[in-house]
Amino acid sequence: MELTQYVEQTYPIKCKGRDTKGNECLGEDVDIKIKIYKSPDTNIISSNVECRYNTGGHGQRCKASHPNVDKIGEGIICPYSFDIPYALEKR
Repeated sequence: MELTQYVEQTYPIKCKGRDTKGNECLGEDVDIKIKIYKSPDTNIISSNVECRYNTGGHGQRCKASHPNVDKIGEGIICPYSFDIPYALEKR
């Protein structure tokens, strides 16, 4: 099947953010939207996370455990932010 048009799907979910150990860190769920999309001219499937704690150049980090600082250490990866196959390739 050849994809000839842009495809996008939005999923409303709830998240409690992540800390440096990958554990949930917020006391209450935060409503977020995740858009998963595929362009016809690439083989990449990507997401776009709409969340007040999402940060980073590609929206790849979570700052729920440290809301007043953009990044701690190497950054805490947002579990809903991805670019496949890029995210699975070894660096």
